[in-house]
Amino acid sequence: MPHATAFCPANLSLIFETYPASPPHGRGSLGVGITLDAGVTARVSLAPPGQASLILVEGKPWDFPTVRSVLAALSPLPLLVEITAAFPFGCGFGMSGASALATALAANQALHLNLSRHALGLIAHQAEVAHATGLGDVGGQCHGGIMIKTLRHQPLAVAPLPIPPQTLHYRVHGPILTSAVINSPEKLHLINAAGHTALADLAAATSPLTLASLFATSLTFARDSGLLQSPAVAADIAAAHAAGHAATMIMLGEATISTGPFPGSRPAHISYGGAALLPTA
Repeated sequence: MPHATAFCPANLSLIFETYPASPPHGRGSLGVGITLDAGVTARVSLAPPGQASLILVEGKPWDFPTVRSVLAALSPLPLLVEITAAFPFGCGFGMSGASALATALAANQALHLNLSRHALGLIAHQAEVAHATGLGDVGGQCHGGIMIKTLRHQPLAVAPLPIPPQTLHYRVHGPILTSAVINSPEKLHLINAAGHTALADLAAATSPLTLASLFATSLTFARDSGLLQSPAVAADIAAAHAAGHAATMIMLGEATISTGPFPGSRPAHISYGGAALLPTA
């Protein structure tokens, strides 16, 4: 039975500004993100005869509209998708986008569709937008690294930021419903104003950009946008600062990322490679 497996890194959004489009699936975001060396693995194969497409996450059936949209765009055949995720969904690690992109890459390989990486990335991005699970993760996950997006209506176009790699530290408290944020005109008004200012500040900076200065700009964005509402995240940021580190909120989740350890945190490593097929056993 033909099958293929792909990996897609987690993506942490630090700053973002959204833009509308017509049709709506062309929506996207500008901003800054970081990919990690852990993320999502998706194995795609033909479903057993007589069965409909099935999506398993950590071995359990999931109603996963974002991934189902990817399958619908790629194959009339019923497929089995087996997903494993290194981070919780809905907490700012881009797990929905990673699932969509890894599934697209694996399905393309398993079914010998010969679609380009760009086409597969757009399918994954549009699936995310259609189901309000994200607006910008897939672009970063296609490339990997510490990246900035500054081009509207080009959701896969990113530019690397010249920041040396280092070990990061994170802590997760819980999810934030992405759709409740990106589908709210009132919230987007504040977010886009703060995001536009933050990106302008980065562009105007005269000193070399570091993770510490990037996190400081991100934290200002998190506060000015109204997104930083969690007392637990605020306490983690304060603890990281007290330990001499820079820290900020992970968008969009009740989660914190820091340049150094703080109580309850775990280490994470930056990935400089984008989503890719894995060897098939």
